[in-house]
Amino acid sequence: MLSCVYLLLVWSVPSLLATEKSCSGESSDKSSNNPCLWTMIKQLVSIETRLNEVKSLSNQNHLAINKIEGKLEKDEVTKIKSKVQSLEDCCKKQKTQITSLESNLRTEKTECRSLQAKQTAITSLLKGIQKKMIDMQFEINGLKKKSSPCPDDWMPFSGHCYWFVYKKVTWNIAKNECQQKGGYLAKVESGAENSWLISALKAEVWIGLNDIQKEGQWKWVSDDTGISTSYWQYPEPNGGRGENCVNFCKKICGQKAYGWNDLPCDYPIGYVCEKQL
Repeated sequence: MLSCVYLLLVWSVPSLLATEKSCSGESSDKSSNNPCLWTMIKQLVSIETRLNEVKSLSNQNHLAINKIEGKLEKDEVTKIKSKVQSLEDCCKKQKTQITSLESNLRTEKTECRSLQAKQTAITSLLKGIQKKMIDMQFEINGLKKKSSPCPDDWMPFSGHCYWFVYKKVTWNIAKNECQQKGGYLAKVESGAENSWLISALKAEVWIGLNDIQKEGQWKWVSDDTGISTSYWQYPEPNGGRGENCVNFCKKICGQKAYGWNDLPCDYPIGYVCEKQL
């Protein structure tokens, strides 16, 4: 506003001064009929009118500026409110999701505790069953001892008792230990006996067959009798003078089932003893 007033004065004052100068040369009559005086008055009135116009324009400018500022502030407030509302909606959504997750977690915890309780009950039940099974096994073993005609650790079959030993020893040591137990290295006299022995085996074992005295003449150590039937693995026997003692063989022969095989007599494996009831 001040700049506008300044421009108005710059424009009006020279004209006013020029009028005053021209009037100074004329009559000094100060009556109302003095034309110079009226000219100056008119110029002053014009200046005042223009000042009022400038003031009015200035006020209008202020109102326009205030209106624009108000609109800008209102737009900013609207944007901020919109962002705040968006954030509130997002928070509500996340709060709902958190509430749902918490509910699911509580449900899962409850289910987990229920499963743990069931597992504890099942474990307790299994322990009870295992204890009963152990007790029953002791009873069964006791009944077997009472009813079995064979000594402890010996198994009965067709009127004979058999003792399976899986510590690894040579054929001669196995023969001596069987004799110390009142028996002999097993003599296989039938297919049924051979099948039963195989069903009871857990690893390779020596039996009483050998050809130590004469190569190719296989005899049982228990009674020095020969064999009328045999159950050799193919292509056994094939060891010649280096393999004179017989065992039940599967793994070390590369076979899927047990059968007879000749080995060096000093090869360490288990053995099976036999004695009559």
